[in-house]
Amino acid sequence: MGTTAPKATKGVRSETLRRSNLASILAMLRTASSVTRSELVEATGLTRSAVGSLIGELVEHGLATETGAQHDGQRGRPSATAELDGAGIAALSFEIGVDGVAAALINLRGEVIDDARVSRTRGPVSVETKVDDLVTLANLIGYEDGAVGDWRIVGIGVAVAGTVTSDGHTVVMAPNLQWSDVPLADLVSARFGDGVAVTIGNDADVGALAEHRFGTGDGANNMIFVGGEIGVGGGIIVNGQRVHGRSGFAGEIGHMPVNPSGDVCGCGSTGCWETEVGERALLRRAGFDEDGGDAAVQRLLLAAEYGDATVLDALAEHGGWLAIGLACLINVFDPEVVVMGGMFNDVWRHVEDVVTSDLARTSFGGRARPGVVVAGRLGNSARLIGAAELAFQPLLEDPVSA
Repeated sequence: MGTTAPKATKGVRSETLRRSNLASILAMLRTASSVTRSELVEATGLTRSAVGSLIGELVEHGLATETGAQHDGQRGRPSATAELDGAGIAALSFEIGVDGVAAALINLRGEVIDDARVSRTRGPVSVETKVDDLVTLANLIGYEDGAVGDWRIVGIGVAVAGTVTSDGHTVVMAPNLQWSDVPLADLVSARFGDGVAVTIGNDADVGALAEHRFGTGDGANNMIFVGGEIGVGGGIIVNGQRVHGRSGFAGEIGHMPVNPSGDVCGCGSTGCWETEVGERALLRRAGFDEDGGDAAVQRLLLAAEYGDATVLDALAEHGGWLAIGLACLINVFDPEVVVMGGMFNDVWRHVEDVVTSDLARTSFGGRARPGVVVAGRLGNSARLIGAAELAFQPLLEDPVSA
C-alpha cells in the first residue's frame, strides 16, 4: 500500500502535463496556417520525439494533419509540417441582444460557416421568447440532434448583454433586457435536449476573447475590448488572462461614473459612461430617435458621409466622452491595445481623430499613443466567435478526451 499513492500521483501529474502539451500545440495550430515540428520544439521546449507523439494523437483524433518532412531553413534533418484539421468539428453560438438575437456555426479556426439573425422591437422581452428565437435560428442553420449537416456540434455558447456567473450558468443582471437571476444555460439546454453542453458569457467578455485570439488583439498580452450598443461593456485581458474579479463581473466599464450631472442609467446609478457614449446618447445628440436602434445608427453614419454638420458635431462630442472613459481605462491598465467593438467599431472612423487628440492630453505619460485604440477586426461577428470559444473550451483544454 505504501508505494501505490506516489505512483498514482506521478501518473496524474504526467497525464495533466500531456493534456497541457496537447492543448498548447492545438492552440498554435488554430492561429497559424502551418507549423513545423522544429517550430513546435522551440515553442514548447519538448523533444522532437515528444512533439511527434503529441501531433500523432491530434492526427488520430481528427484535429491535425501532417505533411511530409521538408527543409525549414534549420540545420539537421527536414521537419514535418502540421496543420489544423478539425473537419466536421464545430460549435453553435448565439448572441442575445436588446434588439434581437443571432446564431452562427463556427469552426475551430474561429471562422463563421453560416449565420442567421432576427430583429425584435425594443422593449421588455421574456427569456422564454428569446430562447424560442434561438431555437428558430438554430433550425434555420440546420441544427438537428447535435449536428449541422456533416458538422458535429461539440458545444453551444451564448453571449448575452448582462453579468454572468463565473460558472457560465446564470445571468445575474441584464439591465437593458430587464432580466435578473436567469438560469439561462439550463433554459437553453432544456430546449435543445440533446446532451450538448451549454455555456453562457457576457457579450463584451466573449468579444474580447475573440479579438484576442483571432482579431486585432492577437499577440497582445494586455488588451481591453470595449463593446457597445445600448449598453457598454468591456473585456480586460492582463498578462494573457481575462480579469474576472471576485464574482466574475469585472469589466462593467459602462457603469464607470463619468458625469455626476448626467442621466439616470438602466442600472439605477447616475452619469454612467454608457449614458454618455451608448447608442441612445449618440442618436439623441444627432437629433435622431434615441430608440431607433441600429437602423437609425446606420442612417446617422450615412448622413455623416454626406457631411451633415449636426451629425458631425454630435460625433465629435461623442468622441470626447469616449476619450474620458478610455483615458481612465488606459491609465489604470496600461494596455498594448484597446479594441473597439459593436457600434464603436462602426463609428470609429468618424471619432478617431477626436479621441486620439483628447487622449494625448488626458492619458498618463503619453500611454495612449496613436494606434493604441483601434477598431476591431472581427466586426459584428466578434461576440458570436467568442461565444463559440466558450463552447470549444472543454475540447481546447483536453483535445483527445473531450
